[in-house]
Amino acid sequence: MKFIACLIFFILLTGCAWQSEALKFGPDTYQTSANASPVRGGPTGAREMALSNANKKCAEMGKQIEVINVQSQYAFPANGVATVTFKCK
Repeated sequence: MKFIACLIFFILLTGCAWQSEALKFGPDTYQTSANASPVRGGPTGAREMALSNANKKCAEMGKQIEVINVQSQYAFPANGVATVTFKCK
């Protein structure tokens, strides 16, 4: 029984990743976030996903990205979280 519980916990810990849509934060300013488990790259994987989403948003508008700020940190249990604030010019 312990083995099954540990296996389920390990699967939940290792396979998760999500990202938010780019939200308008001000005039031509947007923010997007991503969360990645250690297997998905942790903080580095989250940063890559968030920056990719930011680039996609600006490309859809026919504009270039200007990154204002990138914040990366660890979240429980060992995931990485990244938030990108950017402008499309």
